[in-house]
Order: sequence, then C-alpha cells, then structure tokens
Amino acid sequence: MTSILRCAVAVFVTMVVAGCSTANQEASFCEASAELQKVDALSAEVSPSDDAATRGALTQTAAQAARVAKEAPQEILREAEVVAAFLLALTNAVSNTSSDDPLERSAAIGAARQEFDDELSESVEKLSAFVARTCSPAP
Repeated sequence: MTSILRCAVAVFVTMVVAGCSTANQEASFCEASAELQKVDALSAEVSPSDDAATRGALTQTAAQAARVAKEAPQEILREAEVVAAFLLALTNAVSNTSSDDPLERSAAIGAARQEFDDELSESVEKLSAFVARTCSPAP
C-alpha cells in the first residue's frame, strides 16, 4: 500500500511548483495546485498500516485533485480531469476493500490503475508542464 500511496503523491508532487502567476484565471488554479502539494506532503507521512489514516489521506488528496481540475484552464482541463479521476478511482479501490484482505485490495488497486494506463502518464506530463509554465514566478 505504501507504494500506491506514494505513487499517487508523486503524481501530484510533480504537477505542482511554488508560486503562481497573477492572472485571475490562473491564480485559482495555481492556488489549488499549491494546496495539493501540501496535502500530498502530509499524505506521504501516513503509515500504510493505519487503514483509517490511509483512507483519509487518499480521500483528501482526491478531493484536492478534483479542486485542481475544477480550477483548471480549458487548455489543460482534460488532463486535470484524468488525474483527478485516477485518484478518485484509487481512493474508491482502497475505501471499498478491507485491509484484512490484501489480495482483494491489491486486485482493486490494480484494476483502478489499469483503467488509466493509456492516458495517465501523458496527462501527468502535460499537466506538470502546464503548471511549471503557468505557476512559476516570472524570472
């Protein structure tokens, strides 16, 4: 479970950089992205043996990813929605299975990951590049 949670955290940490542009449309997106980075940092500290904390961390990360998608400018909206949908699917896989049945949970997590195999990497890459261009302070 540690690797799955850290994978989810890594996906979003790569998306987010410090600082935001001052444009109104982009400011909300950058703020949501920066907040997601904070949520992810906290999630990395969760022990995978603490099932309630793991579920809570995933739920919080998925909710913040949904906010990023909601605030995303049109040009990057699809990619933000894919990443948010992946985190929601991962959250549901963990929430709908018991930590007492690691095989069932592993299968559910694997199914969630497989559902997004075709588009997740490209979406993360495009979203990361957009955040770096849009939310980085001007030189």
